[in-house]
Amino acid sequence: MIAKDTLPKFLLVLVFSWLSLSPVKSQTTPNPSNLISPETGIDYTLLNNLLSRQQWREANNTTFRLMLQSLKREQQGWVSSEDIAQLPCSDLKIIDDLWKQHSQGRFGYTVQFPIFVATGNKPGKLVNPQFYDDFGTNVGWRKDNQWIIFRENLIYSLDAPVGHLPNPRPEYQITGGRLNYTALTERMVKCSLVSYTIDKKPVYQPAGGAKPVEQRPVNLDNIR
Repeated sequence: MIAKDTLPKFLLVLVFSWLSLSPVKSQTTPNPSNLISPETGIDYTLLNNLLSRQQWREANNTTFRLMLQSLKREQQGWVSSEDIAQLPCSDLKIIDDLWKQHSQGRFGYTVQFPIFVATGNKPGKLVNPQFYDDFGTNVGWRKDNQWIIFRENLIYSLDAPVGHLPNPRPEYQITGGRLNYTALTERMVKCSLVSYTIDKKPVYQPAGGAKPVEQRPVNLDNIR
């Protein structure tokens, strides 16, 4: 059994091991040829340039606009969970790779994914609203048991918690956009940006022969 005071450190190691190994596919350094989506023809050079200059707020807003463009939803200005289920995989991968590359691996959708799962959530299924609240707390989208005001109160710097960005949800959206985000995590799996086995709960084997730990809702406040 893992001692209570060592659990946060173990979880920190676990999540960052997950980020660097199986769930997140390797990222490549973008070049002009792979900044254009082969599926939609959208050019991601502007997003690349904003991220390279660490203009996080502008990059976050641009990410939302590009996602609308990839789904042909610019006129509507919003997307549903059904729309997100149709996100072109190439576009989603380019966005995620750019965020990871320019943040030294701190930001990106696949960076958020293991924290989402470790707090008890499942891709494509809202297991429990409290689990999603726990996820929001650990990536800095909730404070004092309330969702922060989007997008004004997001932290636009590398001092933000791991996984804090991108979060291109509409301003003042309640419940943290949990249905849309849950659909996004399922899309990550279907696009093979991450690996996840739905039928079996992950069991993590700690070093040193300690008892295996079955995935369950946990407090990841130390992940920063």
